[in-house]
Amino acid sequence: MDFESKYIEIRQYLSVSELDFNLDKKIDALFEPDNLKMEILSKITQFINYFSIFKNVKPFMNSVYNCIDTTLDFGVDSVSDFKELLIKNALMRFVQEYVDYAQLTQKRQILKVLSDSLEKLQIQPIIINLGLLLKPMYQNNAYLDRAKNIKEEEISYSLVDDVESEIKAIIDKWLKTQAITLNNQNKIKTELKKEYEFLASSFKIVKNSEVYLKLLTEVMEMFSMRLTMISLMESISDDSFEPIPIN
Repeated sequence: MDFESKYIEIRQYLSVSELDFNLDKKIDALFEPDNLKMEILSKITQFINYFSIFKNVKPFMNSVYNCIDTTLDFGVDSVSDFKELLIKNALMRFVQEYVDYAQLTQKRQILKVLSDSLEKLQIQPIIINLGLLLKPMYQNNAYLDRAKNIKEEEISYSLVDDVESEIKAIIDKWLKTQAITLNNQNKIKTELKKEYEFLASSFKIVKNSEVYLKLLTEVMEMFSMRLTMISLMESISDDSFEPIPIN
């Protein structure tokens, strides 16, 4: 098994410098025996080929590499688990990056793309659709410079007020701690409204005021984005997608 040539192929495909490339060390540390390592490398190769039409957009390829790198850190029990986790991690990362880039002003566009994808698309078309949304972002040097200062997997929201920003940050953390599923979405939505009411009261926002209602709408949109992503993730298969309803 020629591991070295395989790693060189992946590194060059993803435009990663030799200094920054460490998949070989991680895979050696995490997987045994050699045939399992080769299976993992095969899944990685399949994954990066999904992005072939964006190969010349180097920042995009760097982000694909980071998806692989962080997914290996999660740890997996099987090759099939690794492939599924890799796809889910990538989709969530790219959606988060796009939301930050668009600062939620184009959220309806990406939600529509994802919702439509649930009904009719397989993995390759979904990645191409997301990639076409993301390509201008990875070609925007001003954004790329700004993104260097954003922590990994952190969603930034476009806000006009520090109080709103703080409430959204708290809600974002709260959502991340919830075991959200499509089956319990109504229960979580009710709990989210209660959490928002408590925060609004704590920050002295008058109930049903213009600010209160505007922020409530944006909080619900944050929840809708997560539900859409969960629906997308739970529908992933190599062959087809079965739409899962979001209430």
